[in-house]
Amino acid sequence: MSKILVVDDHEEIRDALAALLEEEGHDVIHAENGVRGLERAVQDSPDVILLDIAMPQMDGLEVLQKLKSNVETENVAVIMVTAQGDRHAMVRAVQLGTRDYITKPWETGEVEMCVNWALKAKARADTAHGLNAQKSA
Repeated sequence: MSKILVVDDHEEIRDALAALLEEEGHDVIHAENGVRGLERAVQDSPDVILLDIAMPQMDGLEVLQKLKSNVETENVAVIMVTAQGDRHAMVRAVQLGTRDYITKPWETGEVEMCVNWALKAKARADTAHGLNAQKSA
């Protein structure tokens, strides 16, 4: 079972994402803002983070930047989930290292597909890392 962190300031969005992902068999944890999202990312070591951009206190782009600059969270797959279709925000998120970008409202199956793709990429990276560790031993 994979652990997914959902960071969004709207409870109904967090709940909707959790329902989709729990139905897929994932363990879902929540954070209501960017500050709390950073705390939960370090504390709970999620496999994937779904991150809103427009939030009070600390926006999602700042959270993403902090996640990618922290050795404890730099390799966690982050998928931006936002109502902002802003090209500049999309480009900035990619530059900062987002795995994917979903615009609200999302299409049926889109969230599940993006999360599963991120988990498969993580599994391949973990396997490759394990092989590399064996070779150097």
